[in-house]
Amino acid sequence: MQQRHTKFLLALLILLTVIGCVPSPGVRGTDSKTDQLMEQANTLEQVGEHAAAAALFEQLALQARPPADQALLLRAAENYFQAQDGERAAALLARINTQALPALDFQKRLLVAELALNRNRPDEAMALLSEGVPEGTDTPLRQRFHADRAEGFRLSGNLLESARELGELDLLLEDTDKRLENQLLIIQTLTALTDTALDLLQPNPPGIQGGWMALARIIKGHTGDTNQIQEQLKSWRERFPSHPTIPGLLDGYFQKLESQYQRPNHLAILLPKSGPYANAAKALRDGFMAAYYQQPPESRPQLVFYDSSDSADTWPLYRQAVDSGADMVIGPLNKEGVAQLARAGELEVPVLALNQVPPETTPPVRLYQFGLAPEDEARQIAERAWLDGHTRAIIFTPQDDWGDRILQAFRDRWERLGGILSEQQRYDAKENDFSGAIQALLNLDESQARRSRLQKLFGQQLEFEPRRREDADFILLAANPLKARQIRPQFQFHHAADIPIYATSSIYTGVPTPTEDQDLEGIKFPDIPWLLLNEGDNPLARDNLARLLPDSQGTYRRLYAMGIDSFRLLPHLGRLQSSPRESIEGKTGNLYLDSIRQIHRQLVWAEMYKGVPKAIGYAPRMMSMTDEMESLPAAPAPAPSESETPGARGIIPEAGAATIKPAE
Repeated sequence: MQQRHTKFLLALLILLTVIGCVPSPGVRGTDSKTDQLMEQANTLEQVGEHAAAAALFEQLALQARPPADQALLLRAAENYFQAQDGERAAALLARINTQALPALDFQKRLLVAELALNRNRPDEAMALLSEGVPEGTDTPLRQRFHADRAEGFRLSGNLLESARELGELDLLLEDTDKRLENQLLIIQTLTALTDTALDLLQPNPPGIQGGWMALARIIKGHTGDTNQIQEQLKSWRERFPSHPTIPGLLDGYFQKLESQYQRPNHLAILLPKSGPYANAAKALRDGFMAAYYQQPPESRPQLVFYDSSDSADTWPLYRQAVDSGADMVIGPLNKEGVAQLARAGELEVPVLALNQVPPETTPPVRLYQFGLAPEDEARQIAERAWLDGHTRAIIFTPQDDWGDRILQAFRDRWERLGGILSEQQRYDAKENDFSGAIQALLNLDESQARRSRLQKLFGQQLEFEPRRREDADFILLAANPLKARQIRPQFQFHHAADIPIYATSSIYTGVPTPTEDQDLEGIKFPDIPWLLLNEGDNPLARDNLARLLPDSQGTYRRLYAMGIDSFRLLPHLGRLQSSPRESIEGKTGNLYLDSIRQIHRQLVWAEMYKGVPKAIGYAPRMMSMTDEMESLPAAPAPAPSESETPGARGIIPEAGAATIKPAE
């Protein structure tokens, strides 16, 4: 706190000096005054007062002659961007002409690309970065180029190329701490890939990139066995003797993994045996036990099940489990029970709750919340649509709590990205005819009303071709499979056949049914990888598990996958808590933690093709570049050697307008 206060006072003192020294606009100062202002601007930039530095650089540009004025304007734009004032940065960039200044032109291109990345527009950024680096470019700009491309590929969902660019950046870094951070980021990027991808995409010969991928594969298989890991690392070093990995990275990272790995010895499981959650609990329990029996007998914890049918028993059951020797608890399943634990203050042993509740207060540090929350899907739909280039959405959700949760989560994420919500309508899921709600969604009801007004005005019947709204790039649909099959044809009937539809996973039963789902053609939706990806001979793959547990193909199939993940998550909770960039590949998605220890799922996207979902890849995780840097954990310190001591979119027609002419 004292350092922050001192820094603020220093910046304020410099700023007051600057205010007293800046000449009036348009007045060219003396060289000494100019030098003094330049020194002050540099100082402000160095202490992180970027807004003040930007204003001063902009002032200095008014006094400078070309091409120095362009360079100063570019520095001003850079500082506005660092101050998170993208609008002022973009406005300055529009004034800067660098066509005759190749070095400045590349720097300007980098900044424009970074503005696009900050708006989560990777396609725009990658187009700007496609021309490569001009010869003679200095190292800091080359570093920025590769860092920007890495972020662009990550936002596009191409993690392999993102890691490759980070590898190129690594070769340009000299500072050991920065290299450690960057190499850690390479590992975290590659470990987000599936095991299958890491195996199939290995380059030949492997080279440096193959070395990183092999290392990520070792990390993903980490089971807390120190001897096994050391043997694997020894083999890896023999295979890649000249790999640029800093030795301290591996030693520090695996020491950190060891300290974070928490395998339970005595596990208490709180699940209801009766009541409205009994069937869901059975699916979770069966999935959990399937994963449990895949572990070697010596690695299996002792299990004790507690009946939590009455949510009022949650805290007493937790205390009973702890007093009986449990070192970790799974459950409860109902929200009321989770809320009890969230209000408990401190928890003696960690809890992996099987539902999520909104935080009323800061939850206990040992409470982790895992659920198949529809909000995860809604946010990822917003991100996918934004990355696909859409900016204007309309939403069609049922009149219930589930629909309202999807609407709210989508709206929050969509508007934060910069998207526009043009319309929202709720439908009655008990009905089969949704014409009224659909017409209101598409503004066809306004078009009909306009026709009626004109017919009264002219006193005659008019030929009428209704025109739907034109301020909609896509539709978000939340519906169960039966309702989705009814709603989609009605969209087409009401002149919306050409509007892309993004939906929640609820439109898909989890089992391909081409005949029933043929009306869902072209709809994109996110779902859990267990239902969409072929896992081959993996014992816990969907088809293999179905032979042992036929019910896993029923109504609660997604909860079987959640049960598997609830067991496999337990040892990794400490690692996931260390950084939002850490993740674990699960049956319900790539799993990661937020700041209040709620588990989120990065889902696989699919598109309906001839009534069958075709997987099109994982949803990219979108974080701003600032959030990315803040989320990076401290890099492990290098181990000491033996010799050392430690533009405008055009006019939109009036909503609901129609093409009307008098009848003949």
